[in-house]
Amino acid sequence: MKAFLRVVRDIALLIARIVAGVTLVAHGWHRWQETGIDAQVALLEAAGLPYGTGLVVTTIAFELIGGVLLAFGLATPLVGLGIVVLNVAIILTTNANGPFYLHLGGWEYNAIQAALGLLFLVYGSGRAGLDALFVRPRDETDSLIDEAPGTQTSHR
Repeated sequence: MKAFLRVVRDIALLIARIVAGVTLVAHGWHRWQETGIDAQVALLEAAGLPYGTGLVVTTIAFELIGGVLLAFGLATPLVGLGIVVLNVAIILTTNANGPFYLHLGGWEYNAIQAALGLLFLVYGSGRAGLDALFVRPRDETDSLIDEAPGTQTSHR
């Protein structure tokens, strides 16, 4: 049963990563190509934020690059942290006193994205991501080493 639940978790993380990654890329592309950097800077300046151009360029770069990394499951906890920071910052700076519901211009989408980013920060990419090629969870043993005859598995 434990193995089955682990496979289900890996599949769920894979689907969530791909959907969130594509969404990040789509939002970054929209900000860059459709809304435009100047319009985004004007929005931040209207909210009273300094360094509008730097914030907009950083946000767009994070959404485009981070979205691709997330979809492939590479640097997933780091991208998850970025998603949390980005969306909490959006809530606090532009939507804090606004309505909750998205169709009213509210912050519910950003809250959901932040929560999803928190899941990626805590659980990583799962075994179906490229992170699994570089990092092995501490609770996972190397069965090939454990099963090899004459291999020392503990320190004496």
